[in-house]
Amino acid sequence: MLKLRPKFGNEKEAYQYCIADGYVKEVFTVNKDKAEALLRNTIISIESAEALANLLSQRDEKWMTVYVLYYEALRTCAEAFLLFDKISSSNHQCLFAALCVKHPELEFDWGFFEAIRTKRNGVNYYGERVTYSDWKAVEMKMMLYISALKKEIDKKLA
Repeated sequence: MLKLRPKFGNEKEAYQYCIADGYVKEVFTVNKDKAEALLRNTIISIESAEALANLLSQRDEKWMTVYVLYYEALRTCAEAFLLFDKISSSNHQCLFAALCVKHPELEFDWGFFEAIRTKRNGVNYYGERVTYSDWKAVEMKMMLYISALKKEIDKKLA
């Protein structure tokens, strides 16, 4: 039976819920090969999004694809990074909650993760669209977060 997740006031509430319900799992060994492969997938998603973005006019509906590709790049990067903490989650909300709770030093904004996750879910599950201005509103922060995570992953892989 599908259990609806309540709205959370902050990342700590979400993280506690995710642990209690088994959405955050412990990984017993750090799989550097998997982290490296996920990082490569992040780069492929970004390169694909950039290639597409260069072809689009501001009125094109394909900005939705650019948004989703960058979202997936960020999610995949977060997944790769958390492997070094021996944490895994296929639930995006739980993944981002774990990232924020386990790494406050990175100063990531939980509200931002919730906003982009909700928008992406709207596209995938409810037929919503993403416009050029929707993309521009999150572009800088999304790129900054991906860059920060890639830098941290590179350090751990070295």
